Amino acid sequence: MLVPDFLTISYRPDLKMMVIRWMRVITLAEMCQGYELLLQAAIEHQCRQWLLDVRRRNNTDREGAHWMVQEFLPRMERELGGYAALAYLLPPIHLRDSAADGAFPPASYFEGKNFISDRFIDERVALEWLDRQRRDGPPVF
Repeated sequence: MLVPDFLTISYRPDLKMMVIRWMRVITLAEMCQGYELLLQAAIEHQCRQWLLDVRRRNNTDREGAHWMVQEFLPRMERELGGYAALAYLLPPIHLRDSAADGAFPPASYFEGKNFISDRFIDERVALEWLDRQRRDGPPVF
């Protein structure tokens, strides 16, 4: 799979997870392309735990969030099968950005879904959360 310069995608068999690192600020089209490539790789490796390092890219705006929630996440859920967990590694400023908070789905969005997502500023904590999700399965809401 040919990966563009704005993204790295790797499967970590030791952690049983996909690690995705956005390398620069991206456009909406590049964001969509990156997630499509990630989904292809995740299907290939049958991997449903993803660490998404978005510290170098711009934060997802409302248009990008709409695409994720309305198009990508439902398709990801269908195509991956099983419970998926997405951990976003963010710079601390993004957690204080009210526009970013508005673009990220609230916890209630994940109720009844076969996936969950959360945001982190510490990679170790994100990895531990992903490992817990893999071991324990879906949370009870």
